[in-house]
Amino acid sequence: MATLKDLSKHLGLSVTQVSRAINDHADVSQKTKERVREAAKELGYAVNRSARSLVTGKSGMVILIRPGALSGPADMSVLETISGLSGEFHKRGMQFLLNIMPPGTDPMPVYQSAATSGSFDGFVLIDTRRDDPRVALLTEMGVPFVVHGRSDPAADHNYYDIDNHQVAYTHAKNLLALGHTRIALLNGPRGYAYSEYRLQGYQKALEEAGVSFDPALLVSEQMTEGNGMIATARLFEDKVHRPTALICGNILLAKGAYTALGAMEYRIPEDVSVVSHDDVLHNIRGSAFYPALTVSRSPFANSWSHLAEILCNAIQNPTAPPHQHVAEVEFIERASTGPAPK
Repeated sequence: MATLKDLSKHLGLSVTQVSRAINDHADVSQKTKERVREAAKELGYAVNRSARSLVTGKSGMVILIRPGALSGPADMSVLETISGLSGEFHKRGMQFLLNIMPPGTDPMPVYQSAATSGSFDGFVLIDTRRDDPRVALLTEMGVPFVVHGRSDPAADHNYYDIDNHQVAYTHAKNLLALGHTRIALLNGPRGYAYSEYRLQGYQKALEEAGVSFDPALLVSEQMTEGNGMIATARLFEDKVHRPTALICGNILLAKGAYTALGAMEYRIPEDVSVVSHDDVLHNIRGSAFYPALTVSRSPFANSWSHLAEILCNAIQNPTAPPHQHVAEVEFIERASTGPAPK
């Protein structure tokens, strides 16, 4: 098995430089880190984590804690995120651990126990809520963490996010410009940060257009294809007051909406316009819908390297200011939107 000295000789770097690159020190360039990692892979070098922990005081492990089992389409984005994060931390010489709690478990004691154990250098938080108590706990304990999403617009923590307020606002503004006034929002569950920000963006667009917010046009459910079908069918039970446009929180909801509208013999976009946010899940594409789906587009995959890099930097530089990245969202108009029916 290769040693640090073997890597040093192979790369023409000092043993200290190689060691600091492997341990992801901030004073080593990203280019050098990548060279060292490639050489370590080529020569079969493996980090002695016990030795590294004794020297650096760090375990080389990060953790994501999540309640309940992972299965089925509802967890597709979470499964892709976990897989992507695992690969990105591996590239950086870190181990990524997933802890799935039994349903109904209070997560706060689990986080507190993990944080005080000394077994983990940092945490990845997903499924963020407004004023998330996990953020408050880890901040108080001084433990490095990164959040996929913001717990608050003025959040003072490390995060990677998109502008969910702008996502719903832009979709609603575009539909209002086409003459739609009865626009339904098929949103995620209440309480989650992204769904609250989207609701606010939707309401702001309506208010600016002088259109009253109708709670009957708001759906807040897990974003699955089945829920998209059920919600759409219910929204169209009253044919007189039915919506003329749907804003779907993700592609799965949109797929369910398309199925329900087809079964009820509504035409897209002649009778109903449909738009959606697209996280670019690997096996479903809005461009393949018929008619092709108008979307706001921001791939989940873009978040993984950012989240891993932000957390690794926070671990190496715990006193540095929080790193906050808001990714751009692309808006793609396709064939699923048209003027409001007369």
